[in-house]
Amino acid sequence: MGQLIGVVIGGVIALGSGVVTAWLTARHQKNAMRSKDLWDRRAALYLDLLVHLDSTVSFATDEVVPSYYGPRTPEQAQLRRELAARIDLFGSPKVRALWEAATEAAADFQVNVIEGGFFRLDGNDMHPAVGVTDPGYLRFKAAKESTEKSLIQQLRHEIDVDDHLKG
Repeated sequence: MGQLIGVVIGGVIALGSGVVTAWLTARHQKNAMRSKDLWDRRAALYLDLLVHLDSTVSFATDEVVPSYYGPRTPEQAQLRRELAARIDLFGSPKVRALWEAATEAAADFQVNVIEGGFFRLDGNDMHPAVGVTDPGYLRFKAAKESTEKSLIQQLRHEIDVDDHLKG
């Protein structure tokens, strides 16, 4: 009888251990899948931020400002709202702040390029002029490049790009 009780208790312990192990494994897999999904969403968002960084979609200036360079069409305005919402949901507060700083610096640079006449036309496309030595132009250009660099570094850090590329 004592052996039977020992066998039953051993069986219950083995069965309980199996159930707990299966539960922990399923929980770990669920968390890993969720982490991968969130990483994928964040990586896609951060890529979209960079793709649209210099476009009028990202410029955060107010429409009542005389030299407004923000979204011009309803589609651009909607895309900007979606980018901002995705940053709020999947991005970090630091990325949000750096994105806003980078877009403001890009808009300031664009205003300076146009108002200062520091541009060249290529068909219907306007590009910043090459070789400009105006101190104001250079200051706006440096601010634009610096804020973009800070944003890119933070994005790379948050999705661990450099750590994964080392191997």
